[in-house]
Amino acid sequence: MFYNSINNKLDVKKFIEIFFSSIPKNKTLFFPFKILKIKKETILKLKKLNYIDFAFSISRLFIDNILEEDLYNIIKISYKNFNFSSVLKIEKIFNNNYYLNLNNGPTLTFKDIAMIPLGNLLNFFSKKIDKNFLIFCATSGDTGSSANNSFKNFDKIKIFTFYPFNMISNIQRKQMTTLLKNNIKNISILGNFDTSQFLIKKIFENVKNNKKIYLISVNSINWFRILMQVIYYCYCSLNIYDKKKLNFFIPSGNFGNSLSAFISKKLGFPINKIITCTNDNFYLDNFIKNNNFNDCLIKKTIAPSIDISIPSNFLRVVSCLNIKKKKMNEINKNFFSDKVYNKYIINSIEYFYNKYKKIHDPHTITSLTSLIKNKKKNNVVVSTSYPIKFIFSIKKIIPNIKIKINIKKLFFLNEKYKIFSQNFSILINFIKKQI
Repeated sequence: MFYNSINNKLDVKKFIEIFFSSIPKNKTLFFPFKILKIKKETILKLKKLNYIDFAFSISRLFIDNILEEDLYNIIKISYKNFNFSSVLKIEKIFNNNYYLNLNNGPTLTFKDIAMIPLGNLLNFFSKKIDKNFLIFCATSGDTGSSANNSFKNFDKIKIFTFYPFNMISNIQRKQMTTLLKNNIKNISILGNFDTSQFLIKKIFENVKNNKKIYLISVNSINWFRILMQVIYYCYCSLNIYDKKKLNFFIPSGNFGNSLSAFISKKLGFPINKIITCTNDNFYLDNFIKNNNFNDCLIKKTIAPSIDISIPSNFLRVVSCLNIKKKKMNEINKNFFSDKVYNKYIINSIEYFYNKYKKIHDPHTITSLTSLIKNKKKNNVVVSTSYPIKFIFSIKKIIPNIKIKINIKKLFFLNEKYKIFSQNFSILINFIKKQI
């Protein structure tokens, strides 16, 4: 499998090369040179496999320069303690639709499914080539806690996690900042998620790999993370499929989840439309519906993980489909979009609790609300985060609710983080002192 930069088709690399470079020199992203469709009979045979064997079968289509034995062991170690009936739980809901619950991993978010294998792969390489890794992560809430948890016990890995000051939930922050490990550095930026991501890209321009260290991004610009998410869309769509292809309603922040579903579809798995669900920050919705490329100012909402303007991974889709301003039919074959404003998210949390006696996080609610509005058939709503992470916001809507998982201990633990302005000189000097 070969990959190239989406802005320079001649910049062709193998998996190992893109894994260690993360960000191409022209500051764009890598994408497979060609995604080959799997034969239907081969896909049906995959249904018989357990998740570990299934994940190995799909991942080796994209990774061809790691020994198969090593790749299998990395996946096996990553998922040995996973309760798959909980982490990939599929439930039947109203009107014969489905609810895919991806949020029962160690940090109660779908990010864990891809981040844990990434941590083990990085640990494998750090030992194999005897180098230290500097990991950089920009988070709008859940990615940071998952990354910190996944890398906390590795000697040769140090992680710098950037999050926007006062724009994530208290519990999301505490999940990151109460992990008091020497290799974890939490950095709170006076700005939004886009600011954090911009600063990390700038760090990659100013700090270079050398004989002792490698810089790696673990945001969804990292292709291995996307690949691990592709796998659960392949697996879940195949296990739900019954003669008719499925529509997936997905809360969309940086578009990694929706991109992964799209790649699964291109591989030949039974996926029809991917409905990306946004909030008041609706760049995606403008583009998919109106072919409008205009950026928008980020607004703070009750669903912070999708408070993002231009999602990086959407550029991969634009490149793959050769989208031009006057050619939208290709994207509309694969994607639909919807926006659910903050006030409707609040109303919907209350509505679903009163009608079904179930509490949903504000991001999953965007997909559930969109499902009701669009009245499509053969749908899967993707749940991406556990409601306990947003308990203070939810309690303002439903004061008397109780959620079973106990997170009180987080509030008695010390936090460790540093607050930075957007002054790059101060930030880069701090980073260099930590190397």
